Amino acid sequence: MRRIVLTLALVAVSAIAPAQVRTEWSGSLTASFGVDIGGDLSAAGARAQGALDGTVGSEYFPTAAFRVAIDLDGDAACDRGEVRLGEAWGRLFLGDVELTAGNQTLSWGSTDAVNPVDRLNPRDLRVPIDAAKLATPMVHVRAYLDGDVTLEAALVPVFVASLPPSAAWRDDPVPTLPPGMTSVETRPVRDERPAAAPENAQFGARAQWRPPGFDLAVSYLHLFRDTPTASAEVVPTGTPGELALQPVLRYDRIEVVGVDGSVALGPFVFRAEAAYTFTRDPDGTDPSVGNPGFQVVVGGETAIPDGPRVVLQLVLDGETLDAAPDGTHGGIELAWRSMAIVNHAVDARTDLHVAWVQDFDGSGLLRPTVAYDFADAVTGTLEAVVAYGADDSRFGAWRERSGMSASLSMAF
Repeated sequence: MRRIVLTLALVAVSAIAPAQVRTEWSGSLTASFGVDIGGDLSAAGARAQGALDGTVGSEYFPTAAFRVAIDLDGDAACDRGEVRLGEAWGRLFLGDVELTAGNQTLSWGSTDAVNPVDRLNPRDLRVPIDAAKLATPMVHVRAYLDGDVTLEAALVPVFVASLPPSAAWRDDPVPTLPPGMTSVETRPVRDERPAAAPENAQFGARAQWRPPGFDLAVSYLHLFRDTPTASAEVVPTGTPGELALQPVLRYDRIEVVGVDGSVALGPFVFRAEAAYTFTRDPDGTDPSVGNPGFQVVVGGETAIPDGPRVVLQLVLDGETLDAAPDGTHGGIELAWRSMAIVNHAVDARTDLHVAWVQDFDGSGLLRPTVAYDFADAVTGTLEAVVAYGADDSRFGAWRERSGMSASLSMAF
């Protein structure tokens, strides 16, 4: 099915190849270096990104567009070297309808940084605080209707999982054994990701109303969770009191229903977004299937005269707890956190960016960044990551990952 999506993209471009084509190359070269508070290297690598963008037909009213992006990334600190295809799609403009096929990323939702309804693309979670989106094969249709209404539909024919956290950011869970039992073997992990089949297709639909001054949208997604639910099966060994553990990674089928919107009131913009995730284990009785949950984000932003632009948000996470051994419902666990983002152009060459997340469990993450333009298209960046909190808190587990990094980037 991946071939079908890429074939559609090629057909979309080749069908209008005889028409006037305008192309533009762009990209960047970046070198980075970082250390954590323990003195270990957290980054020591280089990255090259390149993209070819093009339009076909009239300059102001094109009939088609296309994009192909390549990412080459190597990092000695993470023992990583790879060449990855980024966005690679073709788009047809059919009056008030846009049809796009190929490797692409979509952004749904209204809020910043935390987006409960933005679930179509998996993420690169090797460094979880970055969580960059991964381009995914899909077919996307957007229709602009009368009355400031936009309808969207996306079909994702093949499953792509998020890249898991690297060893430096991962704490592997310790399974609980039955009383009186001893584990004598841990078998290789069995990864049960969905195969490419029609019944495993994923899709989403979105309707948005955008009259002057505000917008409101509703979304529905039929997906697999792109991060696995980890469980361990107990395998008898034939010896009393001894067993083997079979770790299993499963990607649950989920349904996500969401709503989001924003409104502008003078110099302020208020945003809100909420989504509920339904799973195949509504009562929390199956440890191999993730539990239902919801997330709500509310906040606002404004630009201070002659000062920074400030974004403030409050996030509520809710998840159904596992049921008790007797089947009694486990209730719902709630977790609150706040987020502040400050962007400020200190002068024509210097930009300051600060992100701060404070969890109500007492932990938090502070991430200040200073970027300086040495020349046109040449930028140096200095960044710090400070995580704090108790060992069992949301961000406390990342304390040892705190550190500093520097990078130099040249765009072309």
